[in-house]
Amino acid sequence: MPAEKGRDYVIHKMMELAMKIKGFCGIDFTMNLASLDLKVSRRLNEIGFNLDEYINYLQTDTNEWDKLVEHITINETYFFREFNQLEEFQNLLKKQSGKYINVWCIPCSTGEEAFSLAILAKEVELSTGNQVRIVASDLNKKVLEHAKRGHYSKNSLSFRRIPENKEYLKKYFIETESGYEVKNEIKQMVSFEPFNLTDFTTYTKYNQIDIIFCRNVLFYFNEEIIKKVIKGFHSILNNDGYLFLGHAESISSFDSKFISVHTKEAFYYKKDIL
Repeated sequence: MPAEKGRDYVIHKMMELAMKIKGFCGIDFTMNLASLDLKVSRRLNEIGFNLDEYINYLQTDTNEWDKLVEHITINETYFFREFNQLEEFQNLLKKQSGKYINVWCIPCSTGEEAFSLAILAKEVELSTGNQVRIVASDLNKKVLEHAKRGHYSKNSLSFRRIPENKEYLKKYFIETESGYEVKNEIKQMVSFEPFNLTDFTTYTKYNQIDIIFCRNVLFYFNEEIIKKVIKGFHSILNNDGYLFLGHAESISSFDSKFISVHTKEAFYYKKDIL
């Protein structure tokens, strides 16, 4: 087989895999096959398959999708990321009194964001009387297991931006020989479970949600999928609900039925019920 024909064939098969991934979880590699090739090659080397064999394997062993997701998703996160938005979250809690507030955090990766939300909610719990419950979800089941343990190495980047003047590390973590473990009072506020954002029929399992944090994931989707995700968020949020996206993500150009909320330091969205 001529080299050029061989290269074209590999590109064709990689595009086939990219389309399958897009259909499974919405992540779109169709315009970045080189990146997909690098990520998938690691998994192919682990199990000794070529690309043809692997595509067939995905069709016969549905559990392999979990392994593939581990390789294609980016799980960089840390405590109190984009802190200005988190302060706005805390301000919203301060405006409530004696309420049960449901928060959905997706994707939650290894748990730092969900625990950050819980810590900020705990900080104002006594003054507001609010009871905050956080459901944290991710497509990657491996990172969920890490999140459930709530233990983070001292050498990790998880604590790169933790506000030292707030003493959060001292108040809400237990120091161990190898790292820090989230205290039970914070762990009990968060439940972790798998969820696929493109499985739109399952959004109804979440109801009476007051605040959604979905940061730094929408830019992996095309416009059609983003619109469906936002529509799903709108359907499960309470009438006075709020949506927080990443600082580089915007839905203002869509007919999304969300109103932009701008403060001096951050912006987010409020459900429009009109």
